[in-house]
Amino acid sequence: MAKSLKCSELPFGISCVDTGLHRPELAACYLLEQDGMAGFIDTGVGNNVPGLMDLLKRKSIAPESVAYVMPTHVHLDHAGGAGRLMQELPNARLIMHPRGARHMIDPTRLCSGSMAVYGEERFKQIFGELVPVEADRVIEAADGYELDFNGRKLTFFDTPGHARHHYCIFDELSKGLFTGDTFGASYPALNTGRIPFIFPPTTPVLFDPGTWLVTLDRLMTLEPERIFLTHFGMQENVEVLVRLLKKAINDYVEIAKRYMDVDNPVGEIAGELMALSLNQLQAYNCGLGNKEIERLLAMDMDLNAQGLAHWLANR
Repeated sequence: MAKSLKCSELPFGISCVDTGLHRPELAACYLLEQDGMAGFIDTGVGNNVPGLMDLLKRKSIAPESVAYVMPTHVHLDHAGGAGRLMQELPNARLIMHPRGARHMIDPTRLCSGSMAVYGEERFKQIFGELVPVEADRVIEAADGYELDFNGRKLTFFDTPGHARHHYCIFDELSKGLFTGDTFGASYPALNTGRIPFIFPPTTPVLFDPGTWLVTLDRLMTLEPERIFLTHFGMQENVEVLVRLLKKAINDYVEIAKRYMDVDNPVGEIAGELMALSLNQLQAYNCGLGNKEIERLLAMDMDLNAQGLAHWLANR
């Protein structure tokens, strides 16, 4: 029996679906509906695909009505379920960044790279199986690609910084951006203070801070009224979040640079990232104790430190 996924109904025919990865309100995907057409933006991992199909059934959406699956990039919390989901959706096309399309057609490298990190048993437990997608079902969305989503205009923008295979989608109807990881991570559990908490996912291995800042400036010229974060949910205080995110990117760079001459500095960097987060959240009066904050952020800060250490070694 498929695990039921929590779904929050947003305006403009958009549903925020909690994929249940690791804990509630950590990772989302979005279901877009427009006059009988449906599409998924991001998919979560393979193990939550039965839950997505159950969601379609609960919403009385026929699998044949899902026209597009649109992972913002190939990282597995965003695209790991794409192949398995496509098997269930006979009419869907997969829209990918040109640099990411080949990894969906042949996910061997994605699979081997992740198994090297997690081990085979843990990998399957978290992510499930990576299923290849037939090449003739894949659309490569170059920068500026426009999709007519049943009369609703979606524009795809090349958005490097977090990853070179990343796009964001501007939805003309909602004046919103589906941002994947480009606009950072901002967990509801930590947004209970006077200022929202946001940080850049500097996951290995393609962190590029200068390019990321340029990408954010470019996207803000679209004057988005809201952003739809994979991590996590819709946010409408866009200018505030972008200002905080840009500062966080610069703070992360300064922390990393302190360890330019240190061999394997991941532990030290992770400790400093956590200390920075704790200090900020205490200053924001978020209301959570340090142990709970550390529980919520430990995995992220470790991955971010790995990404920053890789950037130091290869910049």
